[in-house]
Amino acid sequence: MVVAAQWSDHPPLLLALGQRQLEPEPLPATVDTVYDLASLTKAVVTSLLVMKAVEAGRLALDQPLGEHLSALADRPEVTLRRVLSHSGGFPAHRKFYEDLFAVAGPSPSHRAAIIARAAAEPLAYPPGSRSIYSDLGFILLGALVEQALSGRLDVLAAQLIFEPLRLPSLGFFALPGNARSMGGPLAPTERCPVRGRLVVGEVHDLNAYAMGGVAGHAGLFGTAGDLLRLAQALSAAYHGRGWEGSPPLVGAELLRELWRPALVPGSTWRLGWDGPAATGSLAGTRLSRQAVGHLAFTGCSLWIDPDAEACVIVLTNRVHPDVRDDPRFRRLRPQVNDEALGAIGYQAR
Repeated sequence: MVVAAQWSDHPPLLLALGQRQLEPEPLPATVDTVYDLASLTKAVVTSLLVMKAVEAGRLALDQPLGEHLSALADRPEVTLRRVLSHSGGFPAHRKFYEDLFAVAGPSPSHRAAIIARAAAEPLAYPPGSRSIYSDLGFILLGALVEQALSGRLDVLAAQLIFEPLRLPSLGFFALPGNARSMGGPLAPTERCPVRGRLVVGEVHDLNAYAMGGVAGHAGLFGTAGDLLRLAQALSAAYHGRGWEGSPPLVGAELLRELWRPALVPGSTWRLGWDGPAATGSLAGTRLSRQAVGHLAFTGCSLWIDPDAEACVIVLTNRVHPDVRDDPRFRRLRPQVNDEALGAIGYQAR
């Protein structure tokens, strides 16, 4: 794993531990290792681009998605705010990719088909009544942002977020024929039974893979160092400041609204971001309960305490070489966060 932590102007922590891969040969983890960030895409790409579109007046948080996506026109209760807080009524996951791979690999037609299938999926519960963490909702948010901002998600993320902040490792590997510079060694994920190979430089999530590696729910890759700098830029924006000569990434008032609890019954979700549970949180025990963050299936996590301008990042590829439900990793995550925050002297306000 690679661990990064920062608290205000205190010296940062950036530490690589163990190996980035076991197969086909053991290779060490380094601080510039590029990891598949999986569902961190939802927080640091899709939700931030939603903010950009809201600031530009092209979207509104309480607007029905059906006003932009015609397939949802008969579901006015499915609003942008609800989908961001995983309370839009969508089920958690569907294996849309399964029959598509019988035809061909990643393609634009598969991308359109998966977006259409997500929009047509029957709702699992009344929107706003509860939260079910849903990839489907963020697949649709990705499509919504592309329409509102007139560009593909990877291009918009580069132009509006990563390039202005000079974060070269953060981005998508578009498929097929990706030409993006990797910048550092890649951490592989699993020996994928569907693709029949060890996955390196391709998104692990199979729906995102079928969509060509660029989706609203998954597809982002990057290093811990660049994620740390993005977290610092967001903390500065929360206080109305720019970062290292750049203007604020988003407006403070809007960012604060997205990072407040969404007040969905029984839920810790904000808008596009989660918050630590009062007890038993994978964020650990040290972090302020007012913090925001996100987890990723591949083993990555990002947590930010905006009031204290602190953050802690853990990047791993726990799904290499095989996906296993190992309870040791669930115990490890909060311990690593606590140790990293303790090492930088962090204290919640």
